Amino acid sequence: MTSTYVNVKTIMDETASSTTYFATAARPNTSFTMANTTFASSHNGGGAVITATTAGSSDSGKTVTLTGTDLNGNAQTEVITLPGSATDTAGTKYFLTVTAAEMSAQPAGNVSLGFNASRGMGMFGGRTALKGVTSFSGGTAGDVAFHNSSSGLLSSDTPFMQYRTNGTADNETHFNAPGLGVLCTNGLVITYTLDTIDQMNVFFNG
Repeated sequence: MTSTYVNVKTIMDETASSTTYFATAARPNTSFTMANTTFASSHNGGGAVITATTAGSSDSGKTVTLTGTDLNGNAQTEVITLPGSATDTAGTKYFLTVTAAEMSAQPAGNVSLGFNASRGMGMFGGRTALKGVTSFSGGTAGDVAFHNSSSGLLSSDTPFMQYRTNGTADNETHFNAPGLGVLCTNGLVITYTLDTIDQMNVFFNG
């Protein structure tokens, strides 16, 4: 009789968002001076959606090109177009690292780079099966999204399954997939919003 084992990864990221984590407010001619290129250990191996924060109103149409890796460690880039107002502009991709950032032209006002509350973690980058989860809710009810994806996941992508937390901090719930599990032909990536979970253990093959 053949024994089949499963893998487990723990999602545990309660780190507050920051508008200046990757680059502090500046007016670079081309390349930003990176304050960080990877997330701190408190993110537990996960990533987030990147933001560009503008201080002025004269930079409409100028762009920031981000270079780094996605939640599975694959190389990716993204272009964030700045608005004509002082505000935070979020990208659409999840980044695990941001190794460089370049302005299309020098901004009139300061621009900083950080990350928001949209978080995610790559479980496995190839064919796998979701077997189950053990979840401890955060203080805010919300959906944890499960994606069949190997690279380049967008924050707008539709998941194959969502798991609702109840908003009572540290309340424990379980989900076990029937049969052989839920097949993910490309890979398994999980996304969520800060404080919807305090901790989640994800069980999968791969």
